[in-house]
Amino acid sequence: MDRHPYPAGMPNRSPFLLNVADLLGTDASGRSVSFEEFVDWKLDLIKLSDDEPVMSDIMLHPVSGGIAATGWVSFVTEETCQRCLKPTRTDRRATIGALFDRTDDDETYDLDGHEIDVEQMLRDEVLLSLPVVSICGDECEGVVDSAQNDLNTGASDDEDESRSPFAVLKDLLGPED
Repeated sequence: MDRHPYPAGMPNRSPFLLNVADLLGTDASGRSVSFEEFVDWKLDLIKLSDDEPVMSDIMLHPVSGGIAATGWVSFVTEETCQRCLKPTRTDRRATIGALFDRTDDDETYDLDGHEIDVEQMLRDEVLLSLPVVSICGDECEGVVDSAQNDLNTGASDDEDESRSPFAVLKDLLGPED
């Protein structure tokens, strides 16, 4: 298992750049690589933690015309719960499945000579695995149903008020016949 595929003294060398010359021959067999790196990947409302590394274990397999990569990536996200608006941290894990080849195809990643850069693949898998709406847990009730009430911290000050935003419309309707 490779931990650091290149000597530590090489300047400006991405830790995600791998030499795969040994996998391109006719007698090639698979190889496992692992990463534990800090990254700065984020979307508008969610980002990867600054103090936790992205960890990945990838198995590289030679295939006709390229290299197949399978495995997993684990990471910690920092986001704002969309229900209660509180900051939260979540441990996440995503599976990896990608192909590196020399074709100019949007479905695959580039195999440049004898090297592949797995950073874009890992970034894509991580960002695509993120939820569309982040919540801190299934038990999260939400922010408020009135200006004075946080649904996660206790009972409402107004016990008669409905939790529906349309409750004010009930006064517009006459009594039911």
